[in-house]
Amino acid sequence: MPGLDRDAELAALREQPDNVHLLGGYGPLLVGALLFVLMVLLAPTVAPEQVVERPIHPVSTTLVHPTSTTASTAPGPR
Repeated sequence: MPGLDRDAELAALREQPDNVHLLGGYGPLLVGALLFVLMVLLAPTVAPEQVVERPIHPVSTTLVHPTSTTASTAPGPR
């Protein structure tokens, strides 16, 4: 009977295959979400701030001694 073979073949094609993927195919999504959460928790988003103060001009080692230029004046009339 040629019709029975054809019906059996069609029935075999119509069967739903078993899903053998991890978590029903959502395994890669779960792994990606887990890696994202770990990245957010472990990786810093802003680098620690370091304030470095340097003089604008280099410091001179030359010492300057001011000279006294006081003029002596005689006491004037009062």
